Amino acid sequence: MSLKLRELSLKDEQAFMNGLKDWEGESLSWYTFDWKPGVLFSEHLDRLKKNKRGVETPKAHVPSTMLYGFVVGEIVGRVNVRHVLNEELNKRGGHIGYAVSQKHRKKGYALEMVKQSLSICKTLGIERLLVTCARANIPSWKIIESIGGELEAEVYDDIGKEIIRKYWVGL
Repeated sequence: MSLKLRELSLKDEQAFMNGLKDWEGESLSWYTFDWKPGVLFSEHLDRLKKNKRGVETPKAHVPSTMLYGFVVGEIVGRVNVRHVLNEELNKRGGHIGYAVSQKHRKKGYALEMVKQSLSICKTLGIERLLVTCARANIPSWKIIESIGGELEAEVYDDIGKEIIRKYWVGL
């Protein structure tokens, strides 16, 4: 597979803007947490760098690295690696969150992005990786189980009003 998972750079502006179109009609958070219409791409990159260092982040946030999956210059999805857990991420979210756009699903990209993100997690000193997903999201929990995820529990999430599966993956 020719997927490359990496951080964005200035040269990726057009690919990023093109990728936005793949998420029309869905929450922008599936693609980006920090870019909003009107924000310059260079400002977005600065924000991502600050997020990585944990600088000027909202109180409830933790240091995180946003990575995008590229296939032949096109962004197919993203992985957000949280460097540490806080109380909220321990309930829902975990160390990584990933998404692939609708038109790129069922091609193995999500699994490949998750696999590539594991080396980033290791460099951060994460020995046990928490990954969560909705119980209804069967493709996601199949991905988590395929990388060695062991189900710890299923818990009700008051915010999302759904059952969340919590997995631990040994690195």
